[in-house]
Amino acid sequence: MREDHQRLIEEKIGNAEARAATSLDVIRRAMKDFLLRQKGFGDDEIEADAEFPVSLDGSTVPVSVDYIIRIGGRRFMAIKCSPGALESRDRHLVSFARVVDSYQIPFVFVTDGSRGRMLDTVSGKLVAEGLGSLPDRRLAGEMLGSMKRVPYPAERIEREKRILLAFDAIKCTEESGE
Repeated sequence: MREDHQRLIEEKIGNAEARAATSLDVIRRAMKDFLLRQKGFGDDEIEADAEFPVSLDGSTVPVSVDYIIRIGGRRFMAIKCSPGALESRDRHLVSFARVVDSYQIPFVFVTDGSRGRMLDTVSGKLVAEGLGSLPDRRLAGEMLGSMKRVPYPAERIEREKRILLAFDAIKCTEESGE
């Protein structure tokens, strides 16, 4: 009886993880199509599954994001697709954008495929909500052209890496609402 109970629990968890993965895949494909067709970005400007090594306390851990938009070779925005509560991903993505490059990626965008939140990486503040708030290619180029590459302060980078790695270690399923 106990083995049957354990098997049922494992099966339920496996099903929830499969549903979350399928949902995430649908959101990711829809977002890429949205960037290409509605926002006018070129396929060569959208870096998919970008992975970066983050070193802390003698260990290096790879961290990734769904998409990074590059304009003229400069990173403009990191995008995270998530089937759950968008607000719960804000801090994780801001930390990512602050520490993975020699300069802070200026903006982050979290989406569930129907809603979106755009945050300024330097301030960590919400600057716009809704899928339509994501700048199109022309506006993104103008915005990036007027920005300087701002490195994250060296005295705070270790703390920010810890925040990023803590969030990155947490894996949530669609069923849990995350």
